[in-house]
Amino acid sequence: MMNSRISRTISLLLAALPLLAGCGVQERAEALWEKTAPAVLEKVPFMHKESKPTGTTYPATVSVQTIFEPEQAPAACTVFAHLLVWTPAGINGKGLAQAVEKEAMRYGADLLLIGRSRQAKEEEEEVTFVYYGPDQAYNCKDRWCGWKFGYEEWVSQGSWATVGYEEWDKNEAWFSTPLVIQAAFLRCQQNPAEKS
Repeated sequence: MMNSRISRTISLLLAALPLLAGCGVQERAEALWEKTAPAVLEKVPFMHKESKPTGTTYPATVSVQTIFEPEQAPAACTVFAHLLVWTPAGINGKGLAQAVEKEAMRYGADLLLIGRSRQAKEEEEEVTFVYYGPDQAYNCKDRWCGWKFGYEEWVSQGSWATVGYEEWDKNEAWFSTPLVIQAAFLRCQQNPAEKS
């Protein structure tokens, strides 16, 4: 109920800005937005952008290997999906790995790159994937630029969390808080791409 009311308020503010700007009151509209936006946006839960890759995908794979450093990717591998993975509290390393690997294989990844992780401020009911491009697949060795996608959501999250080789795919590794994890899907096989 509260989220619905906040969403309506934001929608009305966003819709009113162009109308007010057209009436010669742009300065007042911008001042109103600057004054109210931080308080309103702080109460809004994270709104997911894309729930599937936005560019290149490949035929599904039956296995995927996980790496934790871009330098571990073989020279021929292309990056075709950047994403943040949101988890509920109480997931273990095995469940996390199975969920993310299943998603990666669904879109044709045979290599999964896991970046850093943080405690998420908002809890998801299930593992959720939010995609940030790229529109075109690119060679990882030649063009990897780091974990720059989803930065606005990423920097507003909580403390650092550890999800690495010691925790990934381990039954005994439990995460008591919700997490947000950086990830990228890579394709190293030479099968033709599909457009999504």
